Amino acid sequence: MNLRTFRLGTAAAVLALAGCATSNLETAAPLAPPGSVPKPSTGGPAIDLATAVEGRAPEPNATKEAGPGVTPTPVVTGSSAQVDTEAEAPTGGGANALSAYPDEGPSPLRPIPFRDAVARAAATLLQQARSSIGNEPRSLVIDPLVDAGTGQQTASTVEMGKILSDLIRQKYPTLTPHPLTRASLAEKPVLFIGTLTPFNTARSSLKPADAFRIWLTLIDLRTGRIVAKVIDKATTSTVDAVPLSYYRDSPTWPRDRTVAAYINSCTFKTKIGDPADPAYLARLPAAAAINEAMDAFLAGQLEEANRLFHEAASLAEEDDLRILNGLYLTSWRLGRQEEARAAFDGIVAAGLHSHRLPVKFLFVPAKPELVLAGELGSQYAMWLRELAEQASQQRACLHVVGHTSKTGTAAMNDALSYARASSVRDQLLTDAPDLTGHLTAQGKGFRENLVGLGTDDLRDALDRRVELIVTGCSG
Repeated sequence: MNLRTFRLGTAAAVLALAGCATSNLETAAPLAPPGSVPKPSTGGPAIDLATAVEGRAPEPNATKEAGPGVTPTPVVTGSSAQVDTEAEAPTGGGANALSAYPDEGPSPLRPIPFRDAVARAAATLLQQARSSIGNEPRSLVIDPLVDAGTGQQTASTVEMGKILSDLIRQKYPTLTPHPLTRASLAEKPVLFIGTLTPFNTARSSLKPADAFRIWLTLIDLRTGRIVAKVIDKATTSTVDAVPLSYYRDSPTWPRDRTVAAYINSCTFKTKIGDPADPAYLARLPAAAAINEAMDAFLAGQLEEANRLFHEAASLAEEDDLRILNGLYLTSWRLGRQEEARAAFDGIVAAGLHSHRLPVKFLFVPAKPELVLAGELGSQYAMWLRELAEQASQQRACLHVVGHTSKTGTAAMNDALSYARASSVRDQLLTDAPDLTGHLTAQGKGFRENLVGLGTDDLRDALDRRVELIVTGCSG
């Protein structure tokens, strides 16, 4: 197996810790009209998140809601949030769109418990869709929902899909929900997509996220157009933002062009009546094949997942990180270390081409040393060797940037992030001494968090990351 097998091109990339979700600034939509807000459920045990932290015990995750148990309240639709920062968004939009955005107006849309917010938004979404798709029996295919900043699926994005499926079965018998597969796409179904993203309601990039923004969108694949779109908000304590094992254990996180096209179709860049992002529609067959492979992986069917990831490679973009991650994970767990190394080489080659390298490292809490438990030590050693070798071969200059999560003082985090960046730089120099003079290090503390929850566990692990950025060599 060689790099050509993976059909590499350009890829968005960053060297980082394991984790998920993004922290974004606040833009809110008003309720129209306001309705009763249900009380949060207190049933169900808390989930213990056993993972590395920056110097304190991990907080238990949110209590699961017992069920939607809510009378849906209409939610305003139209253009709303921005994919990367969500700090600003255009006015106008689709049906019932905001008249003055991003101003919240007199009736702000306040965060409510997660299951209630999803049920409320989904009911409004389906009500809107009736005017476009009518009461004709149709299939509704759910393209797995993701975090808008990282492209990862989490426990709660999966739950969002289940809540919608249950609501459809109970109240919309003309729509039949199906998972995303190549077979289900053949019927030109109604397609459901969505995102779940943490943000700070005070519009502060320095304070922890204190709510999650929900986007839900329906696309009619007969026309390729958006037929319904809603936005809602959920409280952070009721969202389980832990990534699925595929994303948690992948060497990279898949926020590349393919995932960006999905997010563009779902969030503020489209409104009701607009065509979905053409890049997203063009990549749907590949997305379906990748989803089949991921389902097999999550079910523990490694041989089948490996076969399906290879099959998906013939349909996907050359640099689709979901495929490279899948080939790495399945090959490593099947004991095919050479195939795993080739898949990782593909990730590095794509990252060097795009000038940003995506590899996840887990650090000892509050220290610059890498965690070396289990197989992590052998994997990290291989990753660093391959990074150093390819950077050396291409005579690349790399800027190594460290980051931390939002706990502790700014000064402490600045020092810790620099120490982590320096640790990675020094190991690269050990593996490839000829990179001397080609590597620089910088610490940015928590000023550029991707998640911003400040929980110091699996939920915000990407905030404790190190990025390798390809720069021009001076002299």
